[in-house]
Amino acid sequence: MNTSVAIPEQSTLFNSVLDGYGRRLALVFGNEFQDGRCPFHQSQCNHCDIGAGEGVQFNYELNQQRLVFFQDYYGDVLPDIVHLVIYNSGSTLNKLEMSPETLFYIAKYAASLEKCKIVSWDSRECYIKHKNLDVIVNNLRQDQQIKIILGIESQDETIRMVNLKKLMSKEAIEKAFAIAGTYQTRIGIEFNIVFQPPEIVGQAAIEEAEKTVRYGLDLSQKYEVPIDFNFHPYYPSRKSQVMFPDHPRAQLEDSLQALLLMKQAIAEYDNAAKIFIGWQDEAHDREQDKRTSELQQYLDIFNRFNIEQNIAILQDVV
Repeated sequence: MNTSVAIPEQSTLFNSVLDGYGRRLALVFGNEFQDGRCPFHQSQCNHCDIGAGEGVQFNYELNQQRLVFFQDYYGDVLPDIVHLVIYNSGSTLNKLEMSPETLFYIAKYAASLEKCKIVSWDSRECYIKHKNLDVIVNNLRQDQQIKIILGIESQDETIRMVNLKKLMSKEAIEKAFAIAGTYQTRIGIEFNIVFQPPEIVGQAAIEEAEKTVRYGLDLSQKYEVPIDFNFHPYYPSRKSQVMFPDHPRAQLEDSLQALLLMKQAIAEYDNAAKIFIGWQDEAHDREQDKRTSELQQYLDIFNRFNIEQNIAILQDVV
């Protein structure tokens, strides 16, 4: 077996950053499903190029080697990581995409990081089951918060299930919260929100982002499940350019307005939820020049907001 594939592409090597909890690092493991793809990639997810994976089917041994690589590559920062995020181009809780052996191995490593207090795992809602969660719960330290990242993108079923073809029903999402709630706040959920998703722009996109936060806050309150939000301004991907060739990239001025309303909603609910503005695109943004220009203008503001979670940062520039 060619073990060189255990070394990831540069585009998937996230920089460590700061969020509302402390130093954050995302690690991308290989997908163990057929051809290394997310099983939903071909038939769903009109915006997602990430699900194509790395072009090779991984297994436990290769992912074990990848973790060894990470330990060396990130050797200077891993001892200071407070928030560890685990990706695999699909669902980390699906045993066909990340075997129980790999899940166990990563969890045990995360438990060895003394400063690490939060470990987030990316997954579809259908894999949030006790037998999958228990592997993580039983192998992380008791003082480590577990979070499951759900890419719901929007609370609106037409936007999510028709435009984006992310076939996650509200019933299934709520069931995931109900299961997480049985762990008595040990397990939280993060919502991924795509800002200005296909066929919605301007004020309507701003209001939709706020509605998605309120939807998550309602479920958090109902099931007593901690919640956070990951905010991703829309960019044209290979898939979305085919499906929505005329839909523009997100207006970042509008995103600031959306973030302001989202923070106000969180305060209204008296919820401890944090928002993380994500910029890593794994080189899938088809307009890299525009992306570079946007980063030069907004990255400092967004980084400050990620750390301080202070609404005044947004008010100063809106």
